[in-house]
Amino acid sequence: MPNAYRLATIILLLLALSPLAHADQAYLACLTDELKGSEAAYDEYVSALNETTTLFDIAPAIMVAIKLTESGRSLNANVTNHNNNGTIDRGYYQVNADVWLPVMRDLGLQVSGEDMHDVRSNSLMAGWVLRRQLNRFPDSPYKGVGHYHRGGGTSDHANAIRSRYMSKFMAHLRRLAARCH
Repeated sequence: MPNAYRLATIILLLLALSPLAHADQAYLACLTDELKGSEAAYDEYVSALNETTTLFDIAPAIMVAIKLTESGRSLNANVTNHNNNGTIDRGYYQVNADVWLPVMRDLGLQVSGEDMHDVRSNSLMAGWVLRRQLNRFPDSPYKGVGHYHRGGGTSDHANAIRSRYMSKFMAHLRRLAARCH
């Protein structure tokens, strides 16, 4: 296992197991203080973040780092990205509607593409997808987060996409950890 990969895995595990993993409002405020938007949008985001991380047992720092990597600091929940492969990512966490909506519907959930722009729904969907990926790789949260972004495939191309994503994600996570822990 390369040293950078090992270190990233250790950082993710420590954050996930930290007593602050599901902490108070002051910790959430620290993690989210760089987000830009109205007070109402901020409160809605933090509420959804808290619910999601509690429900899916995910460290808030990991979810915030994913949000920053996927959609930046803006609290505009209507962000949409049209991917090169024709699929569409939606909301703060850029959940891929074409990939995940059919899976969710097969499970009996009544969700639509528009639900993916609802802050709470997008957060819960992202938490569900991330928890699935973390469960696939119980010994490597690094791989779990990488597969959150680029789920399938083990080709060099898929792995290169994950590697670029994880480089950005880890930069956000390290900054959050240094500032808020």
